[in-house]
Amino acid sequence: MKRLTCIFFLIFSVLCVLCWSLNAEVRDFDIPPSTRFTLDREPHTSPIVYYFNKPDSIQTSYPILIICDGSLSKDNLTSVLFMRQHPALASKIEPLNVGCLTIEKWGIDGNESNEEEFWQHYTRSQRLSDHLRVIHHLQEHPPVGWNGKILLLGASEGGPLVTDLSILCQNVLATIVWSGAGDWSWADELWQFMQNLKQDPLWSEMQPPLDSLDTPFPETRKEFDAFVETIKAHPTADQRMCGMTYLYLADAFQWSFVDYDKIQAPFLVVTGTEDSIIASSDLFVQKARDAGAPITYFRIDGMDHYVRKRPDVIDRSFEWLKQQLQGQVE
Repeated sequence: MKRLTCIFFLIFSVLCVLCWSLNAEVRDFDIPPSTRFTLDREPHTSPIVYYFNKPDSIQTSYPILIICDGSLSKDNLTSVLFMRQHPALASKIEPLNVGCLTIEKWGIDGNESNEEEFWQHYTRSQRLSDHLRVIHHLQEHPPVGWNGKILLLGASEGGPLVTDLSILCQNVLATIVWSGAGDWSWADELWQFMQNLKQDPLWSEMQPPLDSLDTPFPETRKEFDAFVETIKAHPTADQRMCGMTYLYLADAFQWSFVDYDKIQAPFLVVTGTEDSIIASSDLFVQKARDAGAPITYFRIDGMDHYVRKRPDVIDRSFEWLKQQLQGQVE
């Protein structure tokens, strides 16, 4: 039964995390001191930790590619470097002649993490605030060679983050969202994910809650909607549902809807037809196109949430990005 509980936890992680081919035992990342930076978050708190790499060869001015990874789960606090340094991405980024920026979640610093500190502060809004703080800092103190322009790549939870950044930041050249563009509320997407999960033959044998802090998922939509309101009214980091704190869920439940009229730069949405968010993603694209946003949609037959299973999709995404760079970078 313990094994089945672990299966439940891992399946739920599919919705939250872009899962690359990362060996869980390999936790040490190569972090050259010249690429690691810190920035005060606010007085008397932990600083923002971020990594910035210039292009290997600075022959012309360059844009900066900002990569936002997916969410993390309990006992699996991994540095954002797992995405930045993964060969599937690194091999595509290096030839682009771009800078690369990645920002740690609060409580994580490369190969070190503080579980308690992480969960006390982990929300989408906090991640967005940290990204805006770092971008503003770079704009005030531009790296040598940066032309002031930005590229955005977000995966899973990183999708809503880069969507907002594409609207809030100036000089955005292009945005890519892998398995993270949706028009539905987080409550609707979470409910749909759980309904899909219940179709799994193992569902009847699974035994949530996941741990002593985790609340069983409500059985009916009416009960779920009522519990959403309870979580929003009590955003504590000391209780969880589906492996995430009430603090995180309350923030996600109140995440603002997309203002499609303000998407001005080319925007690529990549979603698999086997992903539980596919209907939400379809609606995102439809509303964006109705608003006149420059949307490209890769609706991938047979693909689930795991983009890393599809190197052809990664290749197509970066070919699209190259096309945007060819026409826009000075």
